[in-house]
Amino acid sequence: MVNMDASQITSKTSSLKALILKAWRERWTDIQWGINIKTILPRGVSGDLYNLADCILQQAMVGCGANQLVISYLKHSLASHLVSYAAVLQRIAKFDAFHKPHCILSLLEFLEGFLDNITCRSKMEEDILAYAVSSIILWLLQVFYYSLSKYPSSNPIQSQDILEKSTTLLHSIVNADFLIAMFYLAKQNDPEEYSSVTKKCQEISAYMLMNTQFKAPGTIHETLQKLCTLDIDKIAPLNTKPEPITHCLQAIIAIDLLSNPGADMQHIINQLLVVQRIKCYPLPRFYCELIRGSFISLNDVSKEASKQSLWAAFTFLKLPKIIQYIHNMCGTTGKDSEYSIEVVEAFEILLQSTSLLDIVDAKNSCNCVTSLLENLVKLNVVSETHLAYFNQKRESRDIKLQKLEPAGLQGSVPGFITQAEPVLAGTLKTLGGDFHKTQDLYAMLCSMVSGGTTLDMVLAVATVEGKLKQFVTRLIKFNEYALIAASEKGASQSKVYVFDITFLLLCSIVQDYGKETVLDENGDSFFEKWVRECMIHKGVHKSPDTILQRCDQQLVDIFIHHLGALDFDFKNTNLKPHDLCNNVSGVIKEILFAWEQGAILAADVKRMLDSLRQKMASLAVCASVWLASYINVVHQDALFKPVNMIQQFLTPPSDVELAQIDNFKERTLLMFQIIRKLQYETHPQTVPKSKNITLPYSIISRQPILEQLQAVWQDIKLRGYLHIDATNVVESLLNTGGPVWFVTNLVNETLKFRCQQDLDRSVDIVLAMFHLDIEKCTLALILNVLPQYLYNSKLCEELVEPQSATLAKLAVYSIYAALEYSMSNKVHSSRKRRIDDSEDMEVMCAANKVRRLNDNTSDATMYYSQGQSSGVVVREPLQSALEVLYKCFTQLAGKNGDVTAQTKFIFEFLLYVVQCGQDRAQAVLQKMPSEIVSTLIKALPDNFNIGLILRLYDLSTVYGRKDTARDLCLLRNMRLLALI
Repeated sequence: MVNMDASQITSKTSSLKALILKAWRERWTDIQWGINIKTILPRGVSGDLYNLADCILQQAMVGCGANQLVISYLKHSLASHLVSYAAVLQRIAKFDAFHKPHCILSLLEFLEGFLDNITCRSKMEEDILAYAVSSIILWLLQVFYYSLSKYPSSNPIQSQDILEKSTTLLHSIVNADFLIAMFYLAKQNDPEEYSSVTKKCQEISAYMLMNTQFKAPGTIHETLQKLCTLDIDKIAPLNTKPEPITHCLQAIIAIDLLSNPGADMQHIINQLLVVQRIKCYPLPRFYCELIRGSFISLNDVSKEASKQSLWAAFTFLKLPKIIQYIHNMCGTTGKDSEYSIEVVEAFEILLQSTSLLDIVDAKNSCNCVTSLLENLVKLNVVSETHLAYFNQKRESRDIKLQKLEPAGLQGSVPGFITQAEPVLAGTLKTLGGDFHKTQDLYAMLCSMVSGGTTLDMVLAVATVEGKLKQFVTRLIKFNEYALIAASEKGASQSKVYVFDITFLLLCSIVQDYGKETVLDENGDSFFEKWVRECMIHKGVHKSPDTILQRCDQQLVDIFIHHLGALDFDFKNTNLKPHDLCNNVSGVIKEILFAWEQGAILAADVKRMLDSLRQKMASLAVCASVWLASYINVVHQDALFKPVNMIQQFLTPPSDVELAQIDNFKERTLLMFQIIRKLQYETHPQTVPKSKNITLPYSIISRQPILEQLQAVWQDIKLRGYLHIDATNVVESLLNTGGPVWFVTNLVNETLKFRCQQDLDRSVDIVLAMFHLDIEKCTLALILNVLPQYLYNSKLCEELVEPQSATLAKLAVYSIYAALEYSMSNKVHSSRKRRIDDSEDMEVMCAANKVRRLNDNTSDATMYYSQGQSSGVVVREPLQSALEVLYKCFTQLAGKNGDVTAQTKFIFEFLLYVVQCGQDRAQAVLQKMPSEIVSTLIKALPDNFNIGLILRLYDLSTVYGRKDTARDLCLLRNMRLLALI
């Protein structure tokens, strides 16, 4: 750019004014004007530098009417690029002689002549065009208001003409996507000027109401309303249609309940609301899919009592609270605040799935819709009237159903929930009460275990209500008390049995739910230390020698001496229960080695092992843990005897044992469950297939893991959804193969589909599978899988439609899910105090309900704008991964100037980021180089629209607005070129 001082500019401006006067006096044609102007303005120099538009219009508007000859010079200058549209618009907007109707009419006609061609021809104009559009809109409103205020006192025909022309121009501007987009940018740039526009609109509306003689032009009210409500979703809506059905919610709930059954309410709700956002689901459909997915999974697990307990508790206890929380946050309340309008609509939609409801009712021996509604009534989400209405709709059909023979819980499943809630409450009360009432607790725990499904149901209810850790903590305290009480001189055998059953219960819970879920990281109780130092957890074995270091050789010798006696009894020793548990590994080692050396016979081994479990079933567990660890490191040839020792502990109790030993049946039931799981993951061939034990953290199979994944995938193709049993296999595959292998093969299987419906279902289920470890799977997808498809010439062939868009959709879904996960983790890590879910729910629901009532809004997006829009930050390692991905995009978007498969994929990726992200899109796109969008517009102009460009940048920043203006002008010019 040439730098010129003020004197040079003034001199040139004076020369231009002189040339305009000479042209008018000599009546030059516009062609002559174009030839002579070049003597002052050399090629490539813009007249905007010297206010050429201003000079021409000043001369044209000297008299009462506009000088059309001089205006023709401005038209020619505009057409020959001597002046910019922005400069002309700004100059017209400065004309305030509204008392000159002929001049105003001429300006309106002149504006009408080039309005459809307004664009930007240079980088300098990009920054000012938005201001110019805003200025001309305000000027047109001022023209309309002035003429309206003088109507009909002045010339009514002339005034009507001005009113109609200004209305037509305003209407054209608000309906031209480029111009309204520039006006929206101006609103972001200068809110004060936009405030002036809205204020003038209000003045015009008020004046038209008062002036009854005035007949307003037909489109003025609509135009004024659009100018006052300049919202991006109204001026440039995205074409997002919610899918008719989603397979994502059922699969995510199934995965979540497997991997983190005790997750707090907020964690689950955050995951579910991510799906609602990316799928653009209205609340009724969202609620319906939640309930439908829960019923599908409840039906899947109806053959296994423990899983059925957990799913029943989730469906009839936790799901209503989730719905209540979301309703209080963003739902619409019916009259008298009695019910949720969206929930009622959801059940109307749900009743259309008659086949599903029929089979779920038959297998669970109940009316599931009614049972769920009853809990929603208790939470004031639906009313008694709706309960009766939906009950009647289902009852008439439910009577005709042939009830199937129950395979899991024997009887009405919601009935078990009703029974388990007071049992849990009573148990927690007893555990939190007087430690001296051990006998009452012992009887209560034994009755829970002997009830078969009662313990499963109580634990399931505790899990979904967020009370499992509380239950375990109190159980540990009682275990510690029983340990101390049983160690006292002359302590009764019942104290030992209390220690025994609490120890067994704790072992069973840790096996099923994981030590991270139920135990404190640095707990100092005997049981917690034993778990950390000895217990096999998630396939991680402790060294058998490390376990033996807990032993005291002197106590081991005493233990063996008494155990070898025919009349073995611990009362004759000073060994305490924790001494026995710590030293039993040393005893079992001595027995094993003596048997292997032939020092003792198999009959002696059997007698000693039977004596161990008769005195304390927990001793059999501790011994089995050491044996399992030993089996893990010993040679194959030496497995026979230790495996048989574990099997001996699983020998069914004799009638004599059951008759003579207090509650031996209940304690051995727990012992058998614990040892079988240890036995299965250590040496599965010894466990009968009928036991149906599955461990999600390990795979024990002769089948290659890829074939196992393909088998799961085939099952999904046949069923159309993720079966609940497949979730264990999927988690095992992830833990065995790792995230990169897992993601690579899932993407490969997904892209084999050709039908759009199959691809959509596949993306949903794969996204749910990623939730087993959403952060690592997303990183694997971004850093390993996508680059392969973008750079590998063979895999590039897969980037065709609709597979390309499907892969882009999966990537974007995963990014937003990982972003939500990192934000949720930050919230949880900052919590200083742990509270129960029930307490947490009450506090959060009350706060959100007050906020919703105060705001008087039912917009479902309210949740996302509650102080989070400005606080959404992409953290490491996701941020670095996105930066790497954007570098790939920069290299590939316009490679060699060709439109490639990669070009289309990058466009689809950005499109999904905008469509699915809403207020989170700018956070994900923050590190994206802006030249990517410009390159894509040049390559694929027909794929872009104003709404997409306005959402690709953060318009709250100066640079975001500049980039947006640049790309809007580029798209505008590409479209104008296409018309030539």
